[in-house]
Amino acid sequence: LKPLLTSIAHHISIAIEKYHDDDENREHLIKEERTRIAHELHDSLAQSLASLRLQVRVLDETLHQGDESTTWQQLERIENSLDEANTELRGLIANFRAPSSNRGLVEAIEQMVSQFRNETRIRTYLQKDCGPTAFPRETELQILRIIQEALWNIRKHSQAKTVRILLRENPDASCQVLIEDDGIGINKQEYGSAGEHVGLTIMRERANRIGGKLRIESETGEGTRVVLEFNKRKTGETACP
Repeated sequence: LKPLLTSIAHHISIAIEKYHDDDENREHLIKEERTRIAHELHDSLAQSLASLRLQVRVLDETLHQGDESTTWQQLERIENSLDEANTELRGLIANFRAPSSNRGLVEAIEQMVSQFRNETRIRTYLQKDCGPTAFPRETELQILRIIQEALWNIRKHSQAKTVRILLRENPDASCQVLIEDDGIGINKQEYGSAGEHVGLTIMRERANRIGGKLRIESETGEGTRVVLEFNKRKTGETACP
């Protein structure tokens, strides 16, 4: 009896330790997300608002000078800046909104792609080469977040005209999610702000959480390819009913 109890206690100890590790990883990911949100707000909306503030000051000076022609020009610039700020805000909200996987992974991706296509007018194709597999909710959420981040980067930086997303399941149970665009690619020496670097780091951490790997392949002027690879046997998947 004692060896049995010892074995049970050992397995319980391992389970508790894994739970704490998962909890710490989740907390770390939340902190990284908050950092990224702060950077994104600073790099986009905060700078737009600061620019608007300067334009309003210029408008105030123009009004005091009584220059009607310049006043109307300045008002038009402010209106355009407000439109740009509104577009940026809508994009941020769409990017940070938690994707829903209640209706299954593939349907959630289809919905995300449809929204991206409608908002950006970028030709976006979704190719599904995978069987009817349902992953644990946590796994589906990480996959959706990775795709969401990749599409956000395309929206902000790529100047792409075409995007292709491929979902593939191989005979050995390995799975791939590919997101590629025909945009300007990533200039590794000049690329982005701290928020964007944090975004790429979070994507890799999300891949690690489901036992997968993330590759980002890009050359200046030749587009970007994001590849997520993982094995469905390690995610505790169940067959779809």
